[in-house]
Amino acid sequence: MEQAIVIRSEIRKCMQEEGFTLGGFSKATEIRGSYLSLLLNHDPHKYPLPMRHFDSMIQALGKPEGWLYECYVDECFITGKTDRRRVEPFLLRCAELGKTECIERVLSRLMENLNQLSLVFEIAEKVHAAGNQQGAVPFYECVAEHEKHQHSETLAISQYRLFRAALGQDLHKNRFAATRFAPFRKRLPVEYQLDGLLQLANTYYTLSDWRRLGECADELIALAKVVYQEQHQRKTSKREKTPLNTERHLVLYYGKGYLSKATAYEKQGLYAESKKCIEGYADLSWFEGLDEVGKKEVQMFQIFAVANSYTLEILMGHSYVLSEYTNYLSMHKHEILSGLATILESANKYGFSVDETLEMLSKEILEFKQREDLPGLGWRLRFHYYLSIYFLGKGKIAECIENTLQSLDLSVIINNSGAFAQAVALFELCRGQATDAHLNNYKGLLEEVRKRERFNLGFHNY
Repeated sequence: MEQAIVIRSEIRKCMQEEGFTLGGFSKATEIRGSYLSLLLNHDPHKYPLPMRHFDSMIQALGKPEGWLYECYVDECFITGKTDRRRVEPFLLRCAELGKTECIERVLSRLMENLNQLSLVFEIAEKVHAAGNQQGAVPFYECVAEHEKHQHSETLAISQYRLFRAALGQDLHKNRFAATRFAPFRKRLPVEYQLDGLLQLANTYYTLSDWRRLGECADELIALAKVVYQEQHQRKTSKREKTPLNTERHLVLYYGKGYLSKATAYEKQGLYAESKKCIEGYADLSWFEGLDEVGKKEVQMFQIFAVANSYTLEILMGHSYVLSEYTNYLSMHKHEILSGLATILESANKYGFSVDETLEMLSKEILEFKQREDLPGLGWRLRFHYYLSIYFLGKGKIAECIENTLQSLDLSVIINNSGAFAQAVALFELCRGQATDAHLNNYKGLLEEVRKRERFNLGFHNY
């Protein structure tokens, strides 16, 4: 009640300061004069202030958006019970303006009655649908904390939304987000399951968690096959056809399952098994229901299949395909970064020269800094690390140090403590020939890690 009085008192005071009469303020806010008088001068219990009128008053008085919102929290419950007509628009506006403290206070009051949890979820979905992924997080966290039925669909969707919102450049945080979401993946509706498995596969890939990537790939393949068969059956039957509401075309999930499984095998040195999985996505032109988007996905998988076949040859030490692979990369620029990292990894292992390849693709190498997405950052880290080892083997210590420092910097950015430790060991090996500029750069990176104090030293996947 006290906060309701504060709101009305402040509005009346500002009206006087701005020279508003009741009639003038009525015109400015487009609120009927008699009703405006009741809102500002009578018992707030009988005449609660609607959210839309409150915002109109704020605008008419020239106050910043969100003015006195901290006081409006009590207004949502002023009649002694939850009034959705005030609670919902207020929470939506708070999410829009980033008023997290106000949101938390309202949610705390709402959770005194757990029957309001469905309202919280509905608001979360509206905020998310408006494109405000981070603004929806407090609402989904509220559902995750208070939903008692662990097999609830709303709980599973909330965990999925939280997982997607948590993903970023920090590998440690991504691992935590994946671990938290994974137990709920099979409780999602089918369309969310497909997207959830796709995002889990992408996350396990960036974490270099090849075992979990393989398991996730198996689930994605199996689910995509079931959905494809169901869609095909609906098409040939007279039953009502329900469109599949997924973020990507169904063929993407099918192909990505085989691509992820092939990658998991490849990273574990199981090259024969990886080759078989490549066959699973190399030609998906048979896939029924392909529109223009689906056809483009099929074309991309064809490109991936060729590139990954070259990758396997290189990883097995078959340097005779290097020239052919280099020409292929020059024609498919989006494959150059990962391709070069793989070529350098194999060159270091088998001792063949890649100088001509590096020279041929030198212009493209200069563009690697444009890759700021997490997979791109991971591949840049690997490229510079393997390149530093390559230069070390050729006795080019200055170039080795420069690339080591770049891999150190990237490992800090994505919070990869395992890669950081490997790069530190490599730098220390060359410290005796480092310049003052190199040493200052190195010291600065170590200071950055110390200040952040965020590396998870138990995480050593590279």
